[in-house]
Amino acid sequence: MIRLHLHVDVSCVPLFYSLFEKGVVLSTRTGCTLRDFLCGQLGLSDEYLDQRVQTLFLDARPVDDVDKAVVRDGSVLALSAAMPGILGATMRKGGRYAAFRKDISQHTDECGICDTSGRVTVKLFNMVAREVGGGLLEAGIEVDGGDLQRIADRYPGKLNRSIRSARMDDRAITPDTSLFSTLSEEPLLLSVSIAG
Repeated sequence: MIRLHLHVDVSCVPLFYSLFEKGVVLSTRTGCTLRDFLCGQLGLSDEYLDQRVQTLFLDARPVDDVDKAVVRDGSVLALSAAMPGILGATMRKGGRYAAFRKDISQHTDECGICDTSGRVTVKLFNMVAREVGGGLLEAGIEVDGGDLQRIADRYPGKLNRSIRSARMDDRAITPDTSLFSTLSEEPLLLSVSIAG
């Protein structure tokens, strides 16, 4: 896997948030509760998780209790702030209408906690993407080079003006749009930091 680090202007960071809607992969500790994964490993505060993150899906099932749902190797996790309408109210964790979806909700994991290493796909939506995405970008996320190419195609001028420096596998490279086309077929470990 190619390691790509981009040092960018702060105005450029939101261009990468679309990566989170498709999902990014994190190599991390798994076999832990969802709270431990989000707060202990990704750095969210308990207050942020309890108050801001209103909708959680773990392996396509809504989650009501982040202290009982267990993240496993290969899990897919989706996080969102409150969503509007009856669908949003029904999917909200621990919400008034949670009983309507009890058959599809995440149940307590019978296998319990078993700490191990693994890979988790994380999807972030709306305010959560904007508030949490920057930290994940800085730490490093696994993405498909084609997804990065689509961002470069959509914002070529802005991206070129905003990237201050770039490194690929620990060597300095010229950050231009041709770089992204050469990486479009590659799996990438992408990290993005903000220029000071």
